[in-house]
This record gives sequence, C-alpha cells and structure tokens, in this order.
Amino acid sequence: MKIAVGMFKHETNTFSPVRTAWEDFGPGGPLFGDEAYKTFRHSGYSMAGLLEQAELLGGDVSIPIAARALPSAPVSRDAFERISDTLCEAALRCDVMMLDLHGAMVAEHYDDGEGEMLRRIRAAAPNLPLALALDSHANITPRIARNCTVMVGYRTYPHLDMVETGRMAGRLLRETLAGKLKPVTVVRRCPILANMLRMVTSEQPMAQVIEAAAAAERDGMPCVTVFTGFPLSDTADTGLTVVATADGDIARAEEVAQKIVDLAWSLREQFNSDFEPLGDALKRAKALTAQSGSEGPVLLADISDNCHSGGTQDSMDVIEKALDQGLTGILAGPIVDPEAVAKMVEAGVGATVTLAVGGKSAIPALRTPLRPMRLTGVVKHIAEGRFTVEGPVFTGMKVNLGRTVVLDTGPLVLVVSEDRVEALDPQQFRLFGLEPTRFRYVVLKSKVQYRPSFLPLAKGAIDCNGAGVASMDLAAFDWKKLARPIFPLDRSNT
Repeated sequence: MKIAVGMFKHETNTFSPVRTAWEDFGPGGPLFGDEAYKTFRHSGYSMAGLLEQAELLGGDVSIPIAARALPSAPVSRDAFERISDTLCEAALRCDVMMLDLHGAMVAEHYDDGEGEMLRRIRAAAPNLPLALALDSHANITPRIARNCTVMVGYRTYPHLDMVETGRMAGRLLRETLAGKLKPVTVVRRCPILANMLRMVTSEQPMAQVIEAAAAAERDGMPCVTVFTGFPLSDTADTGLTVVATADGDIARAEEVAQKIVDLAWSLREQFNSDFEPLGDALKRAKALTAQSGSEGPVLLADISDNCHSGGTQDSMDVIEKALDQGLTGILAGPIVDPEAVAKMVEAGVGATVTLAVGGKSAIPALRTPLRPMRLTGVVKHIAEGRFTVEGPVFTGMKVNLGRTVVLDTGPLVLVVSEDRVEALDPQQFRLFGLEPTRFRYVVLKSKVQYRPSFLPLAKGAIDCNGAGVASMDLAAFDWKKLARPIFPLDRSNT
C-alpha cells in the first residue's frame, strides 16, 4: 500500500497586506520527502499524528509536500497551483492520502482554497480514501466535506490537541479501510461571526458547545467537530459550522449537527464581546501590577496585531499608549521593521540611536493608518533570531526572525526583527538574554495562543485592543463577500 501524507496549511486574513508566496510556505519554500518527515514526524502538528497512523497501516509512506505559511493575505496563484498540482500528482500514485490542512485558506483566484484543491484531487483519483486533519478555525464548506472520506478538527483553543487530531483522522480512515466504519458527513452552518477571544474552549460559551459535541461522540458518533471559523476572512462561507460524521446513518448526522448549531445560536450573545478602551485596559494593568500576591509581569496581549491572525506585527499603538500612561519596566516585541534593524545593525552594539520604529506597513483595510514611533535608546544585542518552539502550542515549529536587535530606551526594552512570530514560547525573548519574569509588563503580539507558555510566568494578563489588521472589532472592516445577515454585524436581522 502506498500512503501519501501531505500538508498545505494557511489561515487567510483577506484584509492583511502581508504577502503569501511560494517561498513563504517554509524556510524558503515547502519541504519534501525526508526533510519534511524529520521536521514533522515528532512535532506538535497534526501531521505527526497522521504519519503515526499511516505507519500503522504498514505500507510505503511518503510526503509529497509539506507547506505551511503564517496567516497572511490570500495565497498567490502561483503558490496555490504549484502546491495543489503536487498533491494531485501524488494522488495518482498512491492508494491512501492523509492531509494536514487549515480549512480557512483563500487563494487569489479561489475563495474556497481547500475545497478547490480537494475537488481536483477527487477528480484525479475518484475513489481515493482521503483523511483530513483541520484547524478548529476553519471556514468549512460543503465542497470540503464532499471531497474527503473523513475529516476531524481541533477541539482545543489554545490548540493543544493538534497531534491527537491527526491521530483521530488517521484512525477513522484506518477503520474505514478495514470495513469497520462507513462514514457519512453533514455540514451545518450557523450564522455567527464569533469573536476569537470567545472561542477559548475552556471558557463559556465554547465549553458548552464542545461538551455537546463530545457527548454525541460518547453516544456513538464517530466524529463531531465544532468549527468556530476564522472571522477575518471575507468569504461567503466564513462563520461557525458543525460537522458531524455518523456510521452510515445520514439522518443521525443531520440530527446531531443541527442540534449543536441550535445550541450555538442560542448562545450567540456570548460569542460577541464588547471592547474595553485601550486606555482603560492599561489603567487596569497598572493597578494589577501594584497589587500584592503572585509574582511576575502583567502580560499585555496586543490582540489586534497578532501575526497568527494575519497581523503585520509592526503596530506600536499599545506600546506607545503604555508609555504615555507612564508604564515602565516594559518588555515588548518582536516588532517587525527590517529598515530599523538595518540601521541598528549598522550602528552596532553599544551605540545610542534615534530612529522611527514600526508602523510602516501600508494597510488599506484600516481606516486610520499605522504610524511609526520615534525612539531613542541603546543597541544592546544583535543576533539571528532562530529557535524551535518548545511550548505546548505548535511544538517543534522552527522560527527564523532574521536579524534581530534589542533596543533599550530605559522604560522600554524592545525586540525588533526582520520577520514575524506569535508569542508561543518565552524563547523569543530568552534567546537574546531577556528574562520576561524580570519585567513589570510584557507586550505580546497574540490573542490566545500565548497563554499556555506565558501565563504561568505572569501575575495576570490584559487584552489590549490597539490598532491592527487582526482586530476583533469586526464592524471596522469593509465586508464585501460575507454571507449576510450574520451575527453580530446584523444583530437586528438575525
């Protein structure tokens, strides 16, 4: 038996200006064969679980391509076609295929990126058994479900079960091949554009919806996944969906999916969130720092400039307003600014520099453009920003920030880099001799994924809704393709 295991992962922010070309899908482009195997077999990705299950089948396992890019603008036509062609060619040469996908990919020429790619694979190999492991932020379309055998999504956010998701998808496919399972899948959409901060699975309302899906599985359903969707993608399919897979009983799958959709709809107000003014959030952070009790910094989560939501990671809004309020002992970054990095590298370690940092990305989707912040400080450290994530989220992810500089302004120690990374691991600071626990405040470019690694080090965390293209203020964007009405944008009509 020949088994192909591949990866094509991209979460598309259609408002983001950050490009998504072939070379962005890995260190200079996608990985192949043995190199991909060594990178992902024992990683924290779903692909590790898929590979494990593929090997249990006892056949010849190969990786035709492993492509993963940080969330950003729609995938270029060239990259989409090259990666899709590679997977279609592999489908012609294998007996079984397993794919690690995201589910919210938009290409320059196809809004339903995964659906189009899977349609092509199915056209090339109509009877190919095909398993999908998907992100829970997928915007699931009927085309995705029609063109696979089984599909499973994460059940946690922060994403702590990616490997287990791959294992489950692979196991269901193995059961199908053995004749133990006849999967039939139903997709039901719920017209909710959920706030990502309300998608945390250990908190309400998601905990209740996730439990309903788990209860259905305990009652005999092979797989039920609640896909909250990625709300920063302007497509007709964006939003919450429930995908239920039954063993040959389509009526049962329809019943379960609709029941959970009805539950989610009944909780719709809880999927929305009012935003605290940034100034008030920073006042709360200042008060929290003054409180006695647990040690450690207060984390300022810059939720609107999170690169794992397509953010440019160069907004200085939260940092500037924190300094304006008199906060000191701040550690922040990385801020992506290759121009500032080049100037500081030229100046050298120990040099005092005055320069504009951040705020240089042109973001047409924002009504008010970002702006740089003029800073004076001492260049403390210059290094290549390379490390491997060790934390429980995206374990094994290789990070390359490019040239990275530490600038000390006194009240602020700022990490400035040539490339992006979400705050997944304290190594992003420790690599440069910066210990986060020694600061009063740490500004992190992240919404939720930082929590498992950083919260244990901290006194507390405050969400800061500053300027950025990853903002959860969904009413601030100009929607053109989104299916309407949808909650909460059309509260009075839903």
